[in-house]
Amino acid sequence: MKKKITGMGIFLCVFLYSCFAQSERETYIELYKHIAIEEMNRSGIPASIKLAQGILESASGTSTLSTKANNHFGIKCGGRWAGPTYYHFDDDYDRNGNLIKSCFRKYQSPEESYVAHTEFLMSGARYEFLFSYPKTDYKNWARGLKKAGYATNPQYANLLIKIIEDSDLARFDRMKEEVIVFEPENPKHPDKVASVTRRKSVNNQVKIILAAAGDTYSELSEILDIPLKKLLKYNDAKASQNIQQGDYIYMQPKRKKYRYKKEFHIVKKDDTMYHLSQKYGIKLKHLYKRNRMEEGTEPAAGQRIYLRKKAKTAPKLRPKGASITVPKPTRPKPPTEQETRPTEPETRPSPPPAETTKFHVVKAGDTLYGIARKYNMTVEALKQLNGITTNLIKIGQRLKVK
Repeated sequence: MKKKITGMGIFLCVFLYSCFAQSERETYIELYKHIAIEEMNRSGIPASIKLAQGILESASGTSTLSTKANNHFGIKCGGRWAGPTYYHFDDDYDRNGNLIKSCFRKYQSPEESYVAHTEFLMSGARYEFLFSYPKTDYKNWARGLKKAGYATNPQYANLLIKIIEDSDLARFDRMKEEVIVFEPENPKHPDKVASVTRRKSVNNQVKIILAAAGDTYSELSEILDIPLKKLLKYNDAKASQNIQQGDYIYMQPKRKKYRYKKEFHIVKKDDTMYHLSQKYGIKLKHLYKRNRMEEGTEPAAGQRIYLRKKAKTAPKLRPKGASITVPKPTRPKPPTEQETRPTEPETRPSPPPAETTKFHVVKAGDTLYGIARKYNMTVEALKQLNGITTNLIKIGQRLKVK
């Protein structure tokens, strides 16, 4: 009897652990699928591969390296890395055969790690052949990564493929962006109704959608299949509250503090505590407590509102009754190729002055994407200007940027 109970207990533990691991993986996919899709459309690296590598390398975001250094892909420092570092035991040994700590790259956020992973693959000559595969061919990408020596595990490609197929990650390889499409079942005016799309995203590691024009909380409750009471609580809102196009609508509880590097926000003229709560994904009551303020009060322009630590003193307050126009929230995101493409110069009566050639000298940590972004041009334009056919650049190399 005792053996049966012991065996049943072991089975139950394994079952519960498996359920917990699956839940963590699902949460990880929800958090980072948007950036995986964005990076796929920028580079051609399948979103399924990027997510599978992140899941495998970071243990679905729970590994020490991912929690302490925001490094979700196990990328080591290498000779060209000049950014922040984090030392962690991995697979490096000294001359005497003793295990020593390895140097890993440290990032400000998981999203930065995803962008850096793209740059790492695009700038490495040994990975160049991968970009000849379609973004829908995750099997060749997985095998190619193993062949190029991305990981030492002989089962690396098979592990990636299993993760992709178990979680159906290949569905993201056919997306331009993650959106919700809503079509009313019984519209009052069928001839005038049209599908409304709302982009899904993540802010402060919380799932959100960007509101469409005319949205209300009661309608969004139905669309998102979230009880109205819960949706209002997630957003510190009232049912009658106006929603503007582009507003963040939280689909999960906001956090108690901001999870990225920024420590405080300098209050602008029209900022409100509610607006800052939505902008940074922090519960309104915790934002008030963190800044030693009474609920319902508003900070004066120029004051610091702390997002991570607790303020030593409360900020100066805005006079009661002061008029406020709440601005729309904005989320920083990597620029698209269209946004970074140089605009055509305006036609003027007099001829423009002759342009002089300008160069950039490659430093440690530079990438083609980073250089192109710095000089407001596309990667393709930069490569064409310099007659470059690969993504490989060397320290000390002079690149034309004008």
